[in-house]
Amino acid sequence: MIAANAVLLHLGRDEFEVVARKSRGVVSAEGLFAFTVKKGDGTSWSNAKLGLPRHFTYWQDSQLRQVLGSAGWEILSIETVVGSTADWLQVIARAN
Repeated sequence: MIAANAVLLHLGRDEFEVVARKSRGVVSAEGLFAFTVKKGDGTSWSNAKLGLPRHFTYWQDSQLRQVLGSAGWEILSIETVVGSTADWLQVIARAN
């Protein structure tokens, strides 16, 4: 199982796709991939909380389904969680 809470949201889309493919290659059959990303469109930079610049990539359900499906993952669930400053997508996928 791979779990990445509030980590992958800092990757660009191309980088995320690479991680999805590589992650699929290191889990056993029917292994799980659980992660959270921020829900929305586009990308942004923020200095909030840490006082240092951080990059964010925002995702929609359909985008995640496409990327994960092509990387060999079966989506078990994608749930929207309302956050205080942004909504999140919680994803659980299983290796095909």
